[in-house]
Amino acid sequence: MKILVTNVHSAENAGDRVLLEVTLEELRATFPGSEITVAINDARGAEACPGARYAGSFTGWFKAAGDKGGGWRRSRLLWLPVWAVQSWLVALTGRYLGRPWPLPKDPARRELLLAYRESDFVVSCPGNFFFSTSGLGIPFLLSVYALAHGWLAGKPLYMMPQTIGPLTRRRERWSLGWVLRRMRFVSVRDETSLATVASLGIPRERCRVLPDIAFLFRGAGDLRPFEALARGEDLPRPYVGATVIDWGALNRRFARQAGYEQAVAAAVSEFLARHGGTVFLFPQVTGPSQAEDDRRPAARVAQLVTAASERVVLVDAVWSPGQLRAAYGQMDAFIGTRLHSNIFALTAGTVAVAIAYQYKTHGIFKMLGLSEWVIDIEEVDAGLLSARLEALWQRRAEVRAEIDARLPALQEEARAAVAAIAADFGQLGAGPSARGR
Repeated sequence: MKILVTNVHSAENAGDRVLLEVTLEELRATFPGSEITVAINDARGAEACPGARYAGSFTGWFKAAGDKGGGWRRSRLLWLPVWAVQSWLVALTGRYLGRPWPLPKDPARRELLLAYRESDFVVSCPGNFFFSTSGLGIPFLLSVYALAHGWLAGKPLYMMPQTIGPLTRRRERWSLGWVLRRMRFVSVRDETSLATVASLGIPRERCRVLPDIAFLFRGAGDLRPFEALARGEDLPRPYVGATVIDWGALNRRFARQAGYEQAVAAAVSEFLARHGGTVFLFPQVTGPSQAEDDRRPAARVAQLVTAASERVVLVDAVWSPGQLRAAYGQMDAFIGTRLHSNIFALTAGTVAVAIAYQYKTHGIFKMLGLSEWVIDIEEVDAGLLSARLEALWQRRAEVRAEIDARLPALQEEARAAVAAIAADFGQLGAGPSARGR
């Protein structure tokens, strides 16, 4: 059996990397002996996720590999209509005539189209890429087309748990609705996404709310990088970890970046003044673009903490997801903006206050009964964040017990996505005539 996993972004994003790792583990366990191909936007570091071969995605056709500036190549974007028609022809001739034509001469584009042709079914990797952004929205449309091409090629389409929306453009609502109506199974990871999917006309019986599969990630417990850092400095406890994001650079509609960073700096400053200890600013994401690199906003936050700057540690090195999760587990409390940094912390035994830059964070924390520990990034300020962190600190044992009680059931439910795919695909049968129904 051959499986194609689409819409994978980058291994430089620890959350994306874990979502891919867990997806591959679940697929291999459910479909033993299968050959898995991963269509990825940025292939750097992909070798850290073994068990699959990697092909450049449709998004990768229009980006410069290794470009930290974002990498969109305008000259290639001009070819988008031509390459789109070519890919349609390849999909349809392969489906109906048994011989794909005309295959591109470019090896990377040829490899991707043949991966679709040879696959038995297509799975959209879990994540958060179906939402409206500033700009022209090209990444959104390419993510939609990554699934639409599978339908053109006659392949069953499945979706691992996603956050979908918000959708502000009519063309995006139409295109996503079109492709979702052609999917065999759609799973989302929060009730708001389910409501968005329903508004697009997708029948409720074909949708399911499932937990983020990052809850299944355990890592290897590698504490070596953190121990080398903490022991080398002889840093006092308690430890507070934090992740920050340059949301203003990623979303031009967000105008409160400076205020958000000041709020984080003020909250950790007040905590240090009250309780002493050490604050660690971790980079959950280091690329592929500069706007995605958490080390830049973290450095600005560190500069804002002036009264106790010697007790603020800026982690500049790139750590694996397992090393990050192990380090988060050494924290006594956590302030997380990156969603998966919060999940890593919670599953490693650390209580967290989350700053939600999209509603996916609200949905995940609601599943755990932790809604009171989420602050929207549009509303966060120094007073609110400081008060919430202090309240969590005072109730940390109680909150930890609540998390421990709820996590096992949530983790068991997270395994249901691949099981549902297997059940549906088994009903289709292996014959080509069953594909694409």
